Amino acid sequence: MNNRGVALILSYMVMATLTILSSAFLLSSSTEGSAARNYSNSSRAFWVAEAGMAKVYQNWRDNHVNPADGTISMPGGGTYTINSADFPVVKITGTLGASQRMIQASFIRIPLAFDNTVSVGRNMTLNGLLCKVEAHDKTRITGTFSKPWGGTAVFDDKQEGVSQDNTTLPIPDLNHNGTSDEFGDFVALGQQTAGGYPASEVVYITSDADVTIFPDTALVGKKVIFVEGSAPGKGNVNIVFGSTWQDNQDLTVISTGQIVYLQPLETGANSRLSTISWGNYVEGAIFRSQHESLIYSHADANFVDFLNWSELTGNIIANRDLTLLEVLTYQKFFYSNRAQNGDMPPGFEYFNVPSGTPKFVDWQETKT
Repeated sequence: MNNRGVALILSYMVMATLTILSSAFLLSSSTEGSAARNYSNSSRAFWVAEAGMAKVYQNWRDNHVNPADGTISMPGGGTYTINSADFPVVKITGTLGASQRMIQASFIRIPLAFDNTVSVGRNMTLNGLLCKVEAHDKTRITGTFSKPWGGTAVFDDKQEGVSQDNTTLPIPDLNHNGTSDEFGDFVALGQQTAGGYPASEVVYITSDADVTIFPDTALVGKKVIFVEGSAPGKGNVNIVFGSTWQDNQDLTVISTGQIVYLQPLETGANSRLSTISWGNYVEGAIFRSQHESLIYSHADANFVDFLNWSELTGNIIANRDLTLLEVLTYQKFFYSNRAQNGDMPPGFEYFNVPSGTPKFVDWQETKT
């Protein structure tokens, strides 16, 4: 091949190389531009969802109207879609072009009972012998307080004859049959609570037999334990302190029967155990014991203590009677404004009432 042929081949090769490089550059520029647009649209879709959530919450707060499902266009572009099928959990999906982002939050009106350390829907009784009971902050009783055996009771702020709106927690019509505060609504509350958390954070047991719970490492990271019986009074739960609760646990035990809690001698740092029971709540302690709890009983609450010094921080809500059997004890109840701060324990966000303090809690981005 002569020099001219070699030069011709080389020129073709150079041109081909330049063409390939130009195509690669244009493809890279196109890909980067597409990625930038996708990122921009995704960010804007997120802010559309945020703006939609703010509008929906404001309408619910101000007008006392539950969110209606649907898709609404935003003046600046994009749409947001409302999903309130699991109300009070509301999901908003923001859409811009092909990009979508979803956020969710709970809309709750905190019942007035959460403003009290102790709330009693009927009567409160201290059956005490060589004991002292202190209830700090507010104690609200629809009936009366009595101590037929004696003992000492000290209240910072006790009021009797208070309306049940301030002392009880009726269960909303969660099964949507037109009647509230029934067993079916309680079961729906447990089911919705269990379904509102990832499966890894839930223990769901269907049983008519008693279930015993030990605070061992198997429960670390759990948010809800729901024991569902087939009828009221079935599926009782016994919480026994085989060991101590782990640090930073935040767990709610829900039972269609009664809950019996034998307190541990100590609890993990910053750990919180709350309970929701259709039947009675019974708590016992011996020696030194303390814990933080939001306790709700649709029936009675009973504290049975012997030879101990105990402290409970949180809220006690008994829709019926509260009885304290105290022998050689020093029992203290302290208020925790966890609910009023919007830091609602699992399950309690479903106790929505028409009147109460409106709160926007548990905001998070979600994929489903």
